[in-house]
Amino acid sequence: MPSPVEAGNDLTADHSHTRPADVLLTNWATGKTAAFDISVTSLLNTLTLLEAGVAAGSAAQATETRKHMANDAKCNELGWLCVPLVAETYGAWGKEAMEAFSQLASRLATHTCRLKSAVTFELYSRLNLHLVVKPLARSSWMACSSSSMS
Repeated sequence: MPSPVEAGNDLTADHSHTRPADVLLTNWATGKTAAFDISVTSLLNTLTLLEAGVAAGSAAQATETRKHMANDAKCNELGWLCVPLVAETYGAWGKEAMEAFSQLASRLATHTCRLKSAVTFELYSRLNLHLVVKPLARSSWMACSSSSMS
């Protein structure tokens, strides 16, 4: 079993306080660790508003580009691959996220002896459900907490 990688060890001063990943997955591609940076971007965000009108996924791709600009140097220093997994608030996923999910579905399908299409469907269904349910649960909890304090 590979040992955990500590972000922040043996880094230059420029990168010691940044966090390039939400999830690390070893042996992703060419033996490198994937640093998955998960984000949801709003189409109404001033940084993505212009891109959002181009096509579905355009705002996500703009956010992927910004994530690479912020994280590639640190990831390269650590020997990791920066993989932004960006969803738009209305459901479109960025190109890199879809490519990563396709690779993950292929591996899971092989490992579980299932069809890749079934695994892909399940993967997207679970991810989309988590993106919808978690914020709703949090907002419901916050509403209950604030009303009980009144």
